[in-house]
Amino acid sequence: MIRQAQPGEEARMEAFLAQHPNSSMFLRGNLETHGLVPGDHPHSSTFWMAETERGEIRAVVGCNNDGFLMAQVPEPLPGLWPAVAGALAGRRIAGMTGEDGQVQAAMEGLGLADAGFTLNHAEPLYRLDLARLTDPEAEIRPSRPEDEDMLRRWFAEHFLDTQFSRSKNQAVADARRRAARVVTEDNLRLLVEDGAPVGMAGVNARAGDMVQLGSVHVPRDLRRVGRGRRVTAALLAEERARGVATAVLFANNPEAARVYEAIGFERVGSYRIALLERPQPVRVMA
Repeated sequence: MIRQAQPGEEARMEAFLAQHPNSSMFLRGNLETHGLVPGDHPHSSTFWMAETERGEIRAVVGCNNDGFLMAQVPEPLPGLWPAVAGALAGRRIAGMTGEDGQVQAAMEGLGLADAGFTLNHAEPLYRLDLARLTDPEAEIRPSRPEDEDMLRRWFAEHFLDTQFSRSKNQAVADARRRAARVVTEDNLRLLVEDGAPVGMAGVNARAGDMVQLGSVHVPRDLRRVGRGRRVTAALLAEERARGVATAVLFANNPEAARVYEAIGFERVGSYRIALLERPQPVRVMA
């Protein structure tokens, strides 16, 4: 029913995923950045494919080193999720993201539908053609090592606001890891006013001429004056200058949705985020 994808199959997997770009960015981004050779980065992933007898790909499922599942299953495939459970047997799953109905089908098929979740809801999925973007003329800069302490506080607040972390202690631990990583990469931008950072936004996946945004956050005491909109639009303008044509993102709450709609994003679907209270071992279904 499924088999593990092997090095050398990256192009044909990308060709399949690119047919469903809005809801495949984590899969596409991890594939483009880390390939099919196992690595130790948290986002390095193992991929499995379901194919027809003629070798045409019908579905792709991925699991990264942090235990997060991703999938692109455009049509129902009987027996797919029991087969995935067999491939994942014994591995601990922390959660799953993807198109709303596909994630629900996966959780049911993997026997996790009744597990405890920190977060399990659908968010509106948005897309923007960057040719339509209006430059906000805001000042942004990359994060730097000296920002790490500040970013720990910001990410902890962000993870609590979005329910990404199940407790304050967990948020602090998650934020410590995230801050340490982002200051060594080039995916986060800080909005600067009078020389001081006042908000952030980042790219959490890149594939071809498309990006997916995340980590949009303004500290609680600095909100409600348009900083979330400005930092998001400024990051998008920078990506457009690099040759990016399209951006997608999903909105955690109605206020965030209004910010993105004000920039010009249009809703194109629903995206589910399912985060387990604690990682669960996958068991082969009887």
